[in-house]
Amino acid sequence: MRKTKKRNLWLTAILLPLLLASCIPWDNYGFPGIVKFGKEGGSKVCVGSEGFYHISIHDYDGNGPGSITQGEYDTVIVTYDWLTVKYKYPLTVPHFKMTAQPNTTGKKRTLYVSVAVDDFSADIKVTQR
Repeated sequence: MRKTKKRNLWLTAILLPLLLASCIPWDNYGFPGIVKFGKEGGSKVCVGSEGFYHISIHDYDGNGPGSITQGEYDTVIVTYDWLTVKYKYPLTVPHFKMTAQPNTTGKKRTLYVSVAVDDFSADIKVTQR
C-alpha cells in the first residue's frame, strides 16, 4: 500500500506540470523568437503559421505600443523608437515586415514585438548592435 501511494504521488508531481504546460503555445505560432539586425539597420520579413489580428512594439518595461497608422492599400504601420512593422489587413499569408533604423548609438538596443494570435501572443525579441 505504501508503494502505491508513493507511486501515485510521484506520477501526480510529474504529470500535473506537464498537463498545465500543454496549454501554452510552444512554437511561437511559427514566428521567430529572436530577430537580429546589424548596426546598419535594414528590413526583414517574418512569416508565421497562424493568422494574427494586431501587432504592438514595446520595450522591456512595457512602454509602447508606439504609433499605429493606416497606410495605403490597407497597410497597418506600427512604429516605436527605432523599429517599424508593416502588415496588410486582411491577411492572406500571416507575415509582416520589420524595418530597423541604423544604430548610431554604438550600444545594443532591444525591443519586443507582440503578435496577437487568438487569445495568446507570439513574442519576438528584436535586437540591434
